[in-house]
Amino acid sequence: MKNIIIFIAVLFSTSLLAQKSQTITFTKDKLVEVALLSVKEGKENQFFQDYFSQVMPVATPYGAKPIGSFAVTRNVIENNPSNMIVFFEWESLEAKREFEANPEFLKLRNIRDNALSYLVQGFFEVAETVSVEVSDNKVYDFAALWIDSEKGNLLQEYFGAVMPEATKSHIGYTPIVTLNSIGANDQNYHPSLIAFAEWKGGSDAVDKLEQTKAFKENVHLREAAAPYKEVMHIVPIIQ
Repeated sequence: MKNIIIFIAVLFSTSLLAQKSQTITFTKDKLVEVALLSVKEGKENQFFQDYFSQVMPVATPYGAKPIGSFAVTRNVIENNPSNMIVFFEWESLEAKREFEANPEFLKLRNIRDNALSYLVQGFFEVAETVSVEVSDNKVYDFAALWIDSEKGNLLQEYFGAVMPEATKSHIGYTPIVTLNSIGANDQNYHPSLIAFAEWKGGSDAVDKLEQTKAFKENVHLREAAAPYKEVMHIVPIIQ
């Protein structure tokens, strides 16, 4: 498995790499686990090979299935220390809990934890099954929002005012799927929702949006509705 840090640098410093694409699917009625992590330098093989080669046979009977892995290329809002975001599917929350109590997993967990400098995980669901083709030459948006329960309606006002500008071709914000928190206290990552989208206008599209009149006049609605948020640009890691 490629060193993630080198992977990111090479991905954006050369045009010689062939474009790679894959279809990823978020499935209704399945548990979607989202993990934000950073692999310690020099521990890539330990994490990707030693850990995953042993843990997947243990996890598969619980409906475990990788959805997609992404490299973080830019922190747009806040500064989360993760350099990777992984989407994972499980049969259900109960199945995930049973897996985490499995003695075979508990034996392997130290291999994982020793290889990582940062790890947070959370559980989500989608309202409808969504499949999308992602490509490693495109820019995607990962926006985790902690929504104020009394002001959440302002978020819809914000999108209603800003989306007509955001979806213009030179910006190209294109929603893919919204992952909603299932409300469980398991794990340690609990945004109200995660919006996963594509910036068809490229890596500076968000900067163009922020210069528009529509954004400047309505961003206060977003800030009131979601006083804390983490927004990152990500690209898929495709082998």
